[in-house]
Amino acid sequence: MSTILHNKPAPTLGRLWSIFGTGSWGQSTPNSKLKSDADAEDKSSSKVETITQKPLLPAGSLMGNVSAVIYLLWEFSKNDIFNFSLPCTIFGVALSLAKEATTSPGATPSLSQVLHRLPAICLFQLYSLLLFDLANQRHPIAVAEDLINKPWRPIPSDKITSDQTRRLFLCMVPVALALNCALGVWHEGLLVLIVIFVYNDLGCADEPVFRDILLGLSYGIYHVGSLRIALGLGQHAAAAAAATNGQGETGMGLSMADVISPRGYAWTAIVSALIATMIPVQDFKDLDGDRARGNRTTLPLLIGETASRYQLAATALVWAVVGVSFWKTPVWYAAPFVGYAGYIAWRLLARRNKVDDEVTWRNWCRWTMMVYSLPAVSALGW
Repeated sequence: MSTILHNKPAPTLGRLWSIFGTGSWGQSTPNSKLKSDADAEDKSSSKVETITQKPLLPAGSLMGNVSAVIYLLWEFSKNDIFNFSLPCTIFGVALSLAKEATTSPGATPSLSQVLHRLPAICLFQLYSLLLFDLANQRHPIAVAEDLINKPWRPIPSDKITSDQTRRLFLCMVPVALALNCALGVWHEGLLVLIVIFVYNDLGCADEPVFRDILLGLSYGIYHVGSLRIALGLGQHAAAAAAATNGQGETGMGLSMADVISPRGYAWTAIVSALIATMIPVQDFKDLDGDRARGNRTTLPLLIGETASRYQLAATALVWAVVGVSFWKTPVWYAAPFVGYAGYIAWRLLARRNKVDDEVTWRNWCRWTMMVYSLPAVSALGW
């Protein structure tokens, strides 16, 4: 006798709280049969045995369920944490140390103060990124694209459904709003939700040019959020509100909106423009999925792969010069910084396959961390 067993993976969240359930959370429908090797005419005498699938999560194990959920959330965002959250965190830490970024020398925190606020910055980046990824990955078109480009993600790998992801997003929104209020980034948090809605639900992700501009703006919002937390605005918000007089000024003579200087906002705008003009570097590694998606027009699909590679290579060198000029970066840091930009430009032109494009994208993300570190290099005199 031979056994034929058809197992359908149960969703990872299958035995968690029913608020996320849609009726598909339990064990899969038994469809396995144990058939004898007897002749087809003897089917009536065949032995049939139902074999049910063992749950992925132990019944009644709360910690087991919670750990599975945490790992699932990690899978939603793990591809973006080091490429997005880490650079944005570095931006806030580095710029907060520059005296030119604040309106008063007294508003510039010390390195120890910034490091003390680092966990709060990381928290803001992580839950804000998770909101974006949940909204972005749940759409049917995004799932079809991920089946080609990133089949390990939770939805295409059948660990959770799109509808369950939507419910998870809805539960995350009030949590994120409460954290935004506590961290002093209420306005930035609301802008993050608006960007998520415009990018994913209004279809901006599939619009040429507008997609890259919106991504540049979204980076700017995340950057300002990190900077405000690094400056300690959330910690002093209550004290500032208590000291506010009728003219909207604090006891220190500064409103909360005035803490970041025009030069600080100027650098934020420069970095946002850099992101908007160079984010298409990520599109080369995803060309197959973007073509299959049909309705997405990225820069390589819009003007051609060769033309976009040359454009991005030249743009990297231009922004490298702008960065070192803006902060008057010392030669010991400016030379490898510009050299790294040249290396990325060379890779864009000389290394043209999916594997190398993935490496080029990761190198570009590392280079942006060097971009974000420019204010700290100047401020600390390294």
